Amino acid sequence: MTLATHIRLENHKAALRLMMQELADRALDTSLFNTSQPPFDAHVLPTTWSELARHGLVETVRSPQYRLTARGWLAGLEVTGESHSPEYSKRIARLLAAIKRHVKGRKDSAIVSLQQLAVESGEPEGWIFNIIDSRSSGTAQRTEARWYGGHTGRLVEIPVDFNLEPVDIVNALTIQHLEKIEELEARLAEAEEDRAQFHCPHCDAPFLGASDQDFPDHHCTVTFESFACGYTTADGREDVPCPYSPRWPAIDEFEFITKQNGTMYVCSVIGKTERAKRVHVYSKTGATKEEAEERAREAAAPKKKQANAKS
Repeated sequence: MTLATHIRLENHKAALRLMMQELADRALDTSLFNTSQPPFDAHVLPTTWSELARHGLVETVRSPQYRLTARGWLAGLEVTGESHSPEYSKRIARLLAAIKRHVKGRKDSAIVSLQQLAVESGEPEGWIFNIIDSRSSGTAQRTEARWYGGHTGRLVEIPVDFNLEPVDIVNALTIQHLEKIEELEARLAEAEEDRAQFHCPHCDAPFLGASDQDFPDHHCTVTFESFACGYTTADGREDVPCPYSPRWPAIDEFEFITKQNGTMYVCSVIGKTERAKRVHVYSKTGATKEEAEERAREAAAPKKKQANAKS
């Protein structure tokens, strides 16, 4: 595992810990996390959110807001170690005792509100919601409490043969529903390797395609791979730099030629040095000569990531 991948995986865990800390005992479906606000803006990489979403641990509500999924909450329990704590087992035991009382001696299932379960167990409604939702959204068995009629967060249906013990539900929450965190890390590492292979290493622009070119004079064939930013490799080595790469030409390595075309002005960007001639910068137009040249200079200038961006 490379250092970059290791850093990303640790950041995934950090994001889950922060969300669990902010969530506390509130319900998943109404708790939003703003990635541009503390504590997330200073501690979570932008790529972390897309990775977590890709693996179903968070979902986008409206950029830059996310919320944990039931699966993400289970991952959070595992990452924080909460699911293995004695206090957590006690809380589960109190909830299960309250649930079992509703079907004791009955011949059919019972329908109970979250509010009633909260009163009887002494546990917050939000926390109970997360327990029920995480069980219902996964591989819940028919003997487990679930949302009545499939209406999330309203009423809880307790089957008459409900028979889970505290240790059963703790194990189910951490094992049956959620793959071991090591497996999650392996999948994220694999995803990171795929991302690195199919994205520009400097700006993360997507891979466009590859083509082979024959050079008979040199008795060889070279494979060129191109990316949306213009970055190109030849047999894996950089052929055309990315605008965000330190090897992108300096602005004084270009010549700017502006000509009038009707009512508009067109400024062409011509490379003066050898490396500047290898890159392609599109011509820019403007209502005035100055405007066209300013736009062309901006297009040709080396790009820098924003100060608040993280990579």
